[in-house]
Amino acid sequence: MKFGKIKKLITCIALSATVACMAGAFAGCSAETDHPEVKITYEFNGKTYAIEYTLYRNMYPNTVRHFLELTESGFYNNTVVHDMESNDWFGGAYEYVKDEYASLTENGADAMKEYYETYSKEQAYYDLFDAGKLSTTVYKNIAFEGQTQILDVKYKMATLIGEFSDNKHAIENGALTAEYGCLKMYYSNKETKQKVYVTPSSGGIAHSDYSKNCATYVFGVQVGTTSTYVASQYCVFARIKDDSALEKFVAAVEDYNDSEYGTTVSDHYTQPVVEVDKMESFSEEAADKGIEETFRSPKTAIIIKSVKIVKY
Repeated sequence: MKFGKIKKLITCIALSATVACMAGAFAGCSAETDHPEVKITYEFNGKTYAIEYTLYRNMYPNTVRHFLELTESGFYNNTVVHDMESNDWFGGAYEYVKDEYASLTENGADAMKEYYETYSKEQAYYDLFDAGKLSTTVYKNIAFEGQTQILDVKYKMATLIGEFSDNKHAIENGALTAEYGCLKMYYSNKETKQKVYVTPSSGGIAHSDYSKNCATYVFGVQVGTTSTYVASQYCVFARIKDDSALEKFVAAVEDYNDSEYGTTVSDHYTQPVVEVDKMESFSEEAADKGIEETFRSPKTAIIIKSVKIVKY
């Protein structure tokens, strides 16, 4: 074969590979990496703040996959931060409806309770699960094939395995800590002592407390240097790429609230008592169904405009 033909062949192969990669990227099917990246765009008082995060799929594969599946579905777009803890802000669970949020905030905690119960995304989450859009990691029961235990697919659950040390999820080196700017999945308080079967990333089947495998869709961003939501009890699955971007955003929220509502922090939010987990169906005698949580609900909405995958 002449040199010119070899050169043409190499060029054609390279072009074909490039086209294939581009096609995969546009189809959302590009190769998975250990560290996917997402951009969360927040809106507050008419201004937007784009903040990028690095996700740790290599350490927390089930949690990262779950978060990305919800992100791909657009689940988090146009939701609100519903709970402003002093060092953690939690969101992704309630839709943002501009006029209603603004008007109901002025009417106090009872009005905000009604807002959250009206615009909960719980049904939307279970609809995604029922449609097969979310991977299963938690099961109510097992079955047997001969002497071998297998997961009983008839009893798959919509909750997420807890990838943190209190749930025996071990990271040999470099486990993430609960530090400024990190992202966490939220595991709600459960009274039940029931057990579930889970599928750890290390393989096999494990028997574990439901209360440690009950996350659904709420996620938090740590906005302080310390937190009571520690990495041993909540899965910390992402780090912020640029601290200054979050610092600018948090400062804007604090400055506005001080100016609008005064420097007493408790005046910056209402405290509605909201029933959560209304679709809970597993806890013994539904003991954890519709339990009440007190939110610190921002008087001026902190909006999660979008969550987008930057790199798979």
